[in-house]
Amino acid sequence: MNEDPKFQVRPLYLQVRDALLARIKDGKWRPGGNLPSEIDLYQEMGVSLGTLRKALGVLEAEQLIVREPGRGTFVRGHQRGQTLDRFNPMRGADGLPVGGQVKTRKVRLGSPTGGERAVLRLDASDKVVRIHRIRLHERRPFAYELVCLPERRFPGLAARAEIPDNLEGLAQAWGILVARAEGQVRAVPASPAAAAALSVADGAAVLSLERIAFDTDDQPVEAMTAYFDLRNAYCRLEMR
Repeated sequence: MNEDPKFQVRPLYLQVRDALLARIKDGKWRPGGNLPSEIDLYQEMGVSLGTLRKALGVLEAEQLIVREPGRGTFVRGHQRGQTLDRFNPMRGADGLPVGGQVKTRKVRLGSPTGGERAVLRLDASDKVVRIHRIRLHERRPFAYELVCLPERRFPGLAARAEIPDNLEGLAQAWGILVARAEGQVRAVPASPAAAAALSVADGAAVLSLERIAFDTDDQPVEAMTAYFDLRNAYCRLEMR
């Protein structure tokens, strides 16, 4: 049975959004670079100014572009000093992200576990890059992060001497646009590995974050489990 055609038609503003996004994904518009003016875009694309602005509004809501009144519209990126912390849920008492300083970073290439294959939608022959990080805040360990990435999306990562230590910066370096992330936060007893990394007793209560990040095609690009030893100085978590 064929579906009603009216349910197969994608709204025009979303088609325009897809066309604009394609230019970001193929590198025509680079992170930190500016888009053409709205007048130029709507004339080029043959749609109304209202349709174009609605499409730009979707990209802005997805935090893929930044519109600055009087200056123009820019692709989100660290080149313009824009924060790459929107997927960092840790917030200090002032509401600002707490990224900390990376004390230890280990990067390894390996075979995925069954759980990693399921979460990242991998084939049995795929490899994964695992990153173990310990972050310091005010000179003491506060986060222990276990990151798993599909190697086919991040070729050569395991051999790199220097890599970004935040999700968006890392993805951007490999030409990937992260659109959203979903996660679960819960209190758990510290495993021996987490306890050693955070300098707490085995079984001490720590906060666990399990996060999966997706690109603009809704494909998973990262699975991370992080453990936090919270103190009063940084006690808020916020998923955006």
